[in-house]
This record gives sequence, C-alpha cells and structure tokens, in this order.
Amino acid sequence: MSQTEDHRDADEQALFELLPADGSPADSTEIRTRLGWDAERYASACVRLEEQEYVLSGQGRGQSVCRDLTAVPPEFRSACGRPGSRVIVRQVPVTIPHALCDLTGVSLSYPGHGGATVTGPPGSAVWNSGGFRLEVDADTLDVTVTVSGPAGNA
Repeated sequence: MSQTEDHRDADEQALFELLPADGSPADSTEIRTRLGWDAERYASACVRLEEQEYVLSGQGRGQSVCRDLTAVPPEFRSACGRPGSRVIVRQVPVTIPHALCDLTGVSLSYPGHGGATVTGPPGSAVWNSGGFRLEVDADTLDVTVTVSGPAGNA
C-alpha cells in the first residue's frame, strides 16, 4: 500500500477499490452487498471518503457513488486504472494524484514533445530530446508531466 492510501482506513479502502477507476457511477446497493455491510457502516465510510474528496455520492433511493475525479484533468479520466491506455496531455505542467487516478502502464504524450509510458520505480523520471518529462513521485506515486524547449524535435 502506498503512503497516499495509508490515511484511509480499511473500510474506506475496501469501498474505494470497488468503484470504477474512470469515475463512472456504481450502484450503492450493489456495492454495499458486495462488501457485506449494513447501511450504517456503508454510509459512514462514504461520508469519510466524501470529506476527503475521494468520492461523490448521490442522494435518495437508488443512489449511486463514484470516484471524485474533478481534480483530474478530463483527458486523463478514462485512463485511470487502465494500463495500455493513451493520453494526449493538453496542458503542462500537470500533476495527477495517484490516490485518485492510477496511471501505471498508461502512455502519455504532449504534441511536438514526444511522450513516455508511466512505469519504473517510484521516484523515477523519464525525459527525451523533445523536452517531454514524466516523473513519478517516490512518496505519493503522483505523476507529473512537464515539457521544455521548442516543440517539434521529438
């Protein structure tokens, strides 16, 4: 477990892991059934995750719950938790919090500057002659993309 997940208790982590990585909604009743929890335990974990801005919950009967990816730029959302996906980064510098969006195995590129795949040990950095730089933070596993120099020589 990474340090970014250490502050979540076991219930919060179990609930969060069952939610679709891309932020699409999941049925609360189905999630609660899969976890084998009563309504009070489920609601308590949901509230704590909402307070930490990890999930968004619906209201009323038949409510849904989803990962809160509002802090993740739109172009990255469908790649969260999906190795082999490709993302064209639209704006740099950008940091994607691993606690919300796991980009391991995802190929990232920036027009005119090349790209790289998110791999390697935490704390590693990849850059190319086009000025593309991808860095994975050793503590948080957050992914940061920056570029430098003129576009086009990648």
